Amino acid sequence: MTLAGLLLLLCGAFAAWVYSSKNSEEVAFMNRVRYEAGAHKGADFCGSCHRDIYQQWRNRSRHAVSVSAESVRDVIRNLKTHTILNYALGGEDMCYACHGPKAENAGVDCETCHGPASGFASIGEAHAKKFKPGMESMRKEEFCASCHEIPGFVTPYSDWQFSEAAANGTTCQSCHMALVEAGTAYHGFDSFVLDEQIYDGDLGLSDIRLEFPELHLTIENHLTGHSIPAGGPTRILALEVTFSDARGNEIHRDRKTFAKYHNLVPLLGFWPYEIIADTTLKSLEHRPLNFSLPAELDGKISAVNLILRFYEVADEHAGDIGKAHYVSKPILEKRINSFPRTGANTG
Repeated sequence: MTLAGLLLLLCGAFAAWVYSSKNSEEVAFMNRVRYEAGAHKGADFCGSCHRDIYQQWRNRSRHAVSVSAESVRDVIRNLKTHTILNYALGGEDMCYACHGPKAENAGVDCETCHGPASGFASIGEAHAKKFKPGMESMRKEEFCASCHEIPGFVTPYSDWQFSEAAANGTTCQSCHMALVEAGTAYHGFDSFVLDEQIYDGDLGLSDIRLEFPELHLTIENHLTGHSIPAGGPTRILALEVTFSDARGNEIHRDRKTFAKYHNLVPLLGFWPYEIIADTTLKSLEHRPLNFSLPAELDGKISAVNLILRFYEVADEHAGDIGKAHYVSKPILEKRINSFPRTGANTG
């Protein structure tokens, strides 16, 4: 190694030490395991009896792919390849603190939430002594917050605390684990990546008016419990707007995104340190939007097409949808035709 390379390495190591020292509480919090330790028998074992619940979890649940999703693997790969960064942040164990035990590497499975089934004489004893008594705490709204609330970063629980849903006594479980057949709670934990229709009726576009040189509209979040998108910087909602002429040719396009945007750690250049902008749609928010148009389009716009879709972007890409691991089909689409030259059109 050259002297310059050695000096650069030493500077990086010192910066990592300074960062981890100054942020020791935050780093310790991120690395604190949120679930009960212990060897897992695995979801397949639980599914041998709880077949319907297992299929919901396996086929529909974001929990089931919480370590295999490409956006998560992207973060883990970057941690592994940055020795100094690993030192500063505690390594990839930080990811597994919420995303399920590293030893099993199976995501958030049955035992991540319910507790390990090992250590009992029989599965019947495990149910009697652990699982059934544990249901009381699992029905409390703060149970979900152990992973789904990182102050100032991932905040669906605190969003809920100040929402109409909380005021009405509607908990996280009331919506996301509603009772299905035989009074069993649903265990799908759907996300837009697995079900693009989960926001049907929850998003709206209204009061669409072309008053050249601006397009005015209102975007609506109809959810009573939390923002859209919920969670952290990984999820991005985009409103894509295209303008067409009388022949149907696209003559202009624009886009607005709704997400949490974050700064990265200076020098190390990776870890999302703080939220610098939060444009997510708050619960029950109706937000007016304006799109400014170039002067040369006056009198040429015949139709406007509006599409809402979701993007999933690994945290280290800081909201860059050009690096998205997943792009959804349109969640909501509206087309407004026959705009007059200088008047307004409402749809």
